Amino acid sequence: MNVYMEVEKVRGGGADLRAIAPGARKASDRVEAPAETAASGNTGFLTGDAGVRWRTALGTVTEGVERRVSWQGEQVTGSADDMDGTDGEVGGKFRSIERAMPAKRRG
Repeated sequence: MNVYMEVEKVRGGGADLRAIAPGARKASDRVEAPAETAASGNTGFLTGDAGVRWRTALGTVTEGVERRVSWQGEQVTGSADDMDGTDGEVGGKFRSIERAMPAKRRG
């Protein structure tokens, strides 16, 4: 009996977060080739190297996003694990209270 949370759904949500985390990297990977092409085609111009620097900075940000989303997935899964035992214990207490109550009379 799940009283507080549907533990498997919460675990699944944590797994989903960890699965999508690497997708953040795609944003910086997508602009790597254009930035390098622009830099090599504009050697000596500040604008050529600016794209490479921007892509590097974006890569740093997307790595941080990936780590954060993965960490959040671990936290969600961990909370489900923690609640699994507690949820069962609370359900047992409710069943115990239910057994202790007199049956409803039909009148």
